[in-house]
Amino acid sequence: MEVNGINLFYAGIAYGTYPAGDGRTGHHKIKKEGLPIHKMRREFPYLLGGSRGTGKIQIYYALLPEYRKKGCFSGKPKNWKSESVRQLLEEADRKASLTLDCREQVWATELDNQYRQIPIELTAALLYRQRPFDKICITLSADSGEYELSQVIELIGPYLPRTRQVLFKGEENPAYEALEDYLYEEFGILAARTDMPPAEVPWLDMEEGGAAFLAGTASGFHEKHICRLEILKFLDTSVKNGYNTEVN
Repeated sequence: MEVNGINLFYAGIAYGTYPAGDGRTGHHKIKKEGLPIHKMRREFPYLLGGSRGTGKIQIYYALLPEYRKKGCFSGKPKNWKSESVRQLLEEADRKASLTLDCREQVWATELDNQYRQIPIELTAALLYRQRPFDKICITLSADSGEYELSQVIELIGPYLPRTRQVLFKGEENPAYEALEDYLYEEFGILAARTDMPPAEVPWLDMEEGGAAFLAGTASGFHEKHICRLEILKFLDTSVKNGYNTEVN
């Protein structure tokens, strides 16, 4: 089987830190040379239906120190100017794209004032980590259409031959009906509805940020919840906890 893959660039924040660690002059170096870009030693495998099949994600990343420097007399942290942050991140983005072939870019929520779509490969990588499973819960966004439906089918497609049950959570809309028809006609699976996915069942939530979970329809924590918010948390934790190398 052919193995595909993507290079992904992630921009996050290193909380509680200063450039070069000294809090005095490091910000001059980082403004001149840019944010250092690191490469994760570990790759993340994924499965997708259709032509993309199996693949791996190679992650490169840059972490912006939370503070620019310490005050000369007070020693208190000085924040970055918004224009400096934008320039540093955009330059790191360009460098990752041009020199490291990073076709996908994801920024931490705190840095990104524009909505960036999560690459389907990244969502697929988190679903892959839930294996093995023979049940899955799906939440579609309120305004889901053909594009989102095709993404969901591509995400769950490799697992459907071994799937015994599919649960739907969310308000009814035509996309659920289309997905229900597809599951029955292609795999003989009868979908059912649920108010809350069982804790042991992976939950693919296409609502932005996992709104169906966060809006109060359930309490507590669902550790198999795959949504935008949890994907970003996973990505941020992975780059900060991994054994990584600097590439520039």
